[in-house]
Amino acid sequence: MESWYIFRRNFRIWLGQPMLLIPNILLSIFIFIVFGSSFSASVDIPGFPTADYNDYFTPMILIQTLIFASGDAGYALLTDILSGYFDKLLLAPIHRFSILMGVLLMTAVRMLVMTGIMLIIAVIIGVQFQGGFLGILLIVLICATFGVAWSCISIIIALKTKSAQATQSAFVLFFPPIFLTTGFMPKELLPHWFQIAVTVNPVNYVLEAVRAITIVGWDWTPILQGVFILLGLTTVLMGLATWMFRRATA
Repeated sequence: MESWYIFRRNFRIWLGQPMLLIPNILLSIFIFIVFGSSFSASVDIPGFPTADYNDYFTPMILIQTLIFASGDAGYALLTDILSGYFDKLLLAPIHRFSILMGVLLMTAVRMLVMTGIMLIIAVIIGVQFQGGFLGILLIVLICATFGVAWSCISIIIALKTKSAQATQSAFVLFFPPIFLTTGFMPKELLPHWFQIAVTVNPVNYVLEAVRAITIVGWDWTPILQGVFILLGLTTVLMGLATWMFRRATA
């Protein structure tokens, strides 16, 4: 119940600041259109897994949108810390972890909204999801979970540094996990060193799970691999965020 009230307060603030949502959506649309058009001829390469590049590129756009948006969670928490509201919450007769849970609940809603908007845009562009309606629901669940997990990184940075500059600058750390993936090209068509980077990048397995649902349907091998990696990533990052929160409020 305490987490719900904190979530509701954060949700009202978010609704009152639509510009927090618009820039990320516009950037994603821009990347979708520009790169989707630039690489459209890639489907003519022998062995390319789909006849429409936008179908192939959609999972990349979804994951990229969520990673870019994940910094909002840490920055929102940092705003409360710097304004003194966080200290007031710590003095209130509530369980301290309700504060963190309220932030993560707000993050989950934000990620659901972002995923839904980008999926609608993908459908408008003409992307066909071979997994059908249930596949789209699974994509939404995977993406929202991934967004919450990745947001824990910005929360950890905010709690550790308590610096707006450091939290904002950490945004550049999110670029390698996005682009060292099969987001633009299948693994077989990438340079050898890039293939190694893709193999060890956990984000790529989540991306591949979403892509399998999108362009194939129910190909369970990449889907289960992606879900397994996602559960592990979520456990680790949420565990680290909880540990850092405990240290920051001790």
